Amino acid sequence: MNFATASLSAVLGNAAVHSLHSAVILVILFCCSCVSLAYIVERWMYFRRIRTNSDEVLDKLRESLGAGRAEEALLVLGDARGNPVLEMIQAGIKSSRLSPAQIAEILRICQARHQVGLESSLGLLGTLGNVAPFIGLLGTVLGIMQAFQDLSGPQAQVGGAAIVAAGIAEALVATAAGLMVAIPAVVFYNHFLRKSKGVLTQMEVAGRELLLLFSLREQPAAEGVRHGSRQK
Repeated sequence: MNFATASLSAVLGNAAVHSLHSAVILVILFCCSCVSLAYIVERWMYFRRIRTNSDEVLDKLRESLGAGRAEEALLVLGDARGNPVLEMIQAGIKSSRLSPAQIAEILRICQARHQVGLESSLGLLGTLGNVAPFIGLLGTVLGIMQAFQDLSGPQAQVGGAAIVAAGIAEALVATAAGLMVAIPAVVFYNHFLRKSKGVLTQMEVAGRELLLLFSLREQPAAEGVRHGSRQK
């Protein structure tokens, strides 16, 4: 449980909420915090699971690819399921007999397909980070309106300014709760967005290196054909 969820739990469990709208706003923010935490944990585990070093992988494959042994390269690559970088390398190896333009198109399609998975849930985190402060502000505005309404009521003659002060203090809790939901959501949204862009860049670099390796493999054969034609 993150700081925002723990703080909101304390507010809901211990704070004296005198108005229905304050309770509703805090419950909404608590639900937003739980959803945000669930997606943060899911994305954290996802990026941790797919973490790989494409340079090391291609170093292991360079000899096999250079010699045109695609089956051997696939065995060296191993299980690529669920890893965007490895799946793209695997797709490139499987299509290595095609023309360079066709291989490049397959790599682009693979990269675009995985981009959806990399950026999934990020929109929700960004939305929560943007909307939560406004939900808290709504609770604050409603709370202040209630406080001024209490000021004009008969209870103000007994409690005086203490009634208004308590109402305003309760209203400000909603703004604080909204910020506690928004700040972690925005921080992790930017963190995961940077991770996503890093993986996409890694896929782009790995794809270009694959194309280079395939082109180098074809050069000796082309040179051999030209050498044979000159001898004739």
